[in-house]
Amino acid sequence: MSLKDNLRFWAIGQFLDTVMDSSEQAITDRLEADKRLDLLGRLAVLRAGLSGLISGLLVVGVALFLSAWEGSEGLSGWGFIVILTIASSITTVLELMFLYRDSLSTAARMAKILNIPQSELEEVDLENSIPHWLIHAALGAPGFHVEMFGIDPLAKIGKLGMLIRKVLKKVGVFASATMFKVILRRMWFRLIGRVATRAVVEIVQLPIFIALNMFGMHSMMSDMRSRLVGHELTPKLVQHAFPEGLDLLEPGLLSALHQGMYEQITVARFIHPNQIRVLELLGEPPEEISPSSEVQQRRANRFLLATFSMSGKNSPRCRRLIRFLEHQLGDDEADLVREEIHDAIFDLSPLNRPWI
Repeated sequence: MSLKDNLRFWAIGQFLDTVMDSSEQAITDRLEADKRLDLLGRLAVLRAGLSGLISGLLVVGVALFLSAWEGSEGLSGWGFIVILTIASSITTVLELMFLYRDSLSTAARMAKILNIPQSELEEVDLENSIPHWLIHAALGAPGFHVEMFGIDPLAKIGKLGMLIRKVLKKVGVFASATMFKVILRRMWFRLIGRVATRAVVEIVQLPIFIALNMFGMHSMMSDMRSRLVGHELTPKLVQHAFPEGLDLLEPGLLSALHQGMYEQITVARFIHPNQIRVLELLGEPPEEISPSSEVQQRRANRFLLATFSMSGKNSPRCRRLIRFLEHQLGDDEADLVREEIHDAIFDLSPLNRPWI
């Protein structure tokens, strides 16, 4: 079994343990639920910063010990770097394991507050189940690359892109995250190692790694919250955008929606969990593509921009498509759609602005 598989099974276990053992209760009052979710997210960010501080101090301790140790007098510069690299790698691995575990535990507690059914939280057999979605977020993976609903996210990647992807996939998320910090530490040595003692260099780095941890955890919590809130928000968004019901949508509008979702996924090269929810609600695409009127295309564009806003981090490849949607809607309309989705995710506000 690969390191990635072992890490995934370990993460699933941590998530399920928290789901079963957490004392969190569902909060029906949306304002109180939002306050509790915000608090859990802020505490996770603070713990991430603290873990970065502790990890850095451990490496500083090793550097100070080597500087003061009599036996290190004959130690060459390369020997010092090797020892400190090993210490840095070990502390970084332990630090990342803590961050992954803490983020999943926090997400499990958030899920209980949002009253997501226990049966769905404990479903681990399906690749697109909620635990898998959250584990992808914890490991920094935006979504799924497998074919779903007849859509291949990698359909436009090309032969060169596929080759690069295979090479990067061999590296693995866990190893690359570990080596990222190690490489940064080595860069600092090269930049200022000649004008300061090596122990001082490690001390200077501490604020940077604390800030990196806090920024990364904040981003991770935002993505996890989007995925969790999407469980309830996606059907509400569909009902809000199409009050007549999906069964009564005109063929032109339905075709525009399916074509837009296909374009989103193939441009981003992954399927976000909230896009999976949308596609499940839309059902099978029509066998024949029907032309859409100006009004139908505008309705589809509003919904597609809202879906983009619910789909985590938008890659640089998506920006051109997003700008096209914004141009079609106009800046004011696009800003209102974005604001409404943001408030629904991060303030649990209801969708109440008419879209027709």
